[in-house]
Amino acid sequence: MEIRDWCIRILSADTLEEKLLHPDSLTDKAPGSPILWNTPSRPLGMAFQKHSKKDKLPVLHELSDPHKRAICLHRFAGHELLAVEVMAYALLAFPDAPKHFRKGLANTLKEEQGHVRLYTQRLRELGVGFGDLPLYKHFWAYTKFLRSPQEYVSVMSLTFEMANLDFAPAYEKVFNRYDDTESALLMRKILEDEISHVSFGMHWLGKMKSPEESSWESWRKHTPDLLPVRRAVGLPMQEGARQKAGVPEAWIAEMKKARGLA
Repeated sequence: MEIRDWCIRILSADTLEEKLLHPDSLTDKAPGSPILWNTPSRPLGMAFQKHSKKDKLPVLHELSDPHKRAICLHRFAGHELLAVEVMAYALLAFPDAPKHFRKGLANTLKEEQGHVRLYTQRLRELGVGFGDLPLYKHFWAYTKFLRSPQEYVSVMSLTFEMANLDFAPAYEKVFNRYDDTESALLMRKILEDEISHVSFGMHWLGKMKSPEESSWESWRKHTPDLLPVRRAVGLPMQEGARQKAGVPEAWIAEMKKARGLA
């Protein structure tokens, strides 16, 4: 299947099965002209809902309650589905991006589909269906800022996925505290994959940036003002995960400074 056709099917899909379509073989012989997708179609009951203050995630000390844990996992599953859709958006929007960039992004999209499946399975074990709780626009609201591959990696790989280097181990720790080994192992898997996704972003930012710019300067230039540095950092900040992903020490120092950790 052509990457273009695959992404159109994902963004047009009105079933979760079609959203998670995972071809055995993908080709990229006819990427076509850019398509800037407005809003993805969604399965029944999974449309974007308006987010309000009452829709905050349960705080960590409430996660002894399995239903509260399910609320968190459902929100995370929603983020993974959004990542699938945003990555499909980027593949359609940037047909002229380097072939290896497009191939790497398509592989990342497949991994995100796998994450949705894992979350859906764990939610089912906790008695919750994916779509039983509200889902929000979140990442998709930033597609209007994705006007180049540099902006894609700056926003998705190096802001939202970078932050998950902190959030995933934090939730793994609290799930283990309440003897939810299955959920903790799921967060461990998410962390491992996010390290590779951040590494993908660092690699391509380095290849596409101006030689006169540092990676940090290029990231900030290609990230909208709506996303300050703190959006790429959770607490506690995991320096080791960033080092594994190839984030420069100078970048890590700047993040610590921005979060008041230096």
